[in-house]
Amino acid sequence: MKEKETSKWHYLVFLIYPLLSLVYYIKYIKSFERALSFMLYVAVSFIVMVLLWKIISAVNSRFDLKKISVISVTAAVLAAVDQLIKLVLSKTGFETKLISNIFMIKQTHNVNQTGLFNFLKIETSQTSMLIFKAVLLVLVICLYRLFKSDTAKKAYVFAAAAVTSHLLDTVFYGYTLDYIFFRKIIVYDMKDYYVDVFVAALIIIVIGNELKKSKEKKKVI
Repeated sequence: MKEKETSKWHYLVFLIYPLLSLVYYIKYIKSFERALSFMLYVAVSFIVMVLLWKIISAVNSRFDLKKISVISVTAAVLAAVDQLIKLVLSKTGFETKLISNIFMIKQTHNVNQTGLFNFLKIETSQTSMLIFKAVLLVLVICLYRLFKSDTAKKAYVFAAAAVTSHLLDTVFYGYTLDYIFFRKIIVYDMKDYYVDVFVAALIIIVIGNELKKSKEKKKVI
């Protein structure tokens, strides 16, 4: 399926994906403040994911993501953007309110370093996280050839960028420095959005494949 035919529901997936987290957060949303914070999280996530997708689509049109060199450089640049923001914030201590105290740029040190480990309340050492992330990066590199379509290549770039930035977090800080603060909901960094785009793109691929199969079955009938 051509990307042109699916661009409209790309945006639908980018909107629905952050909304799915309501399944987890619904039990915590007991005030207007938290409800507003969650709505801002969904809106900002949608905007950032769409912008990232447009950027990677422009890169693909100009340089062709089927080339490993283009993928490597693009992933490195994305990882560098996240790390540069963290460097500036850590050196300057900059924080600011974007919408009251609900949506802010505010530094948070995530010592467990991954959302999964935070959710499972698993504490880890810096050495074990360094090994884990290095292995994860090697695994992502080894899986490169499995991502063949344009959408899959774009998804792969975001996965590679996220894992690279994750590893650099441990190397430079010993923790993850999150900075996009949604009060009493979640704190993000750019690499979290890279992960979100990656997962959303996988959903798009699955839906696209199912629609393609459905069309082929109708042709046979």
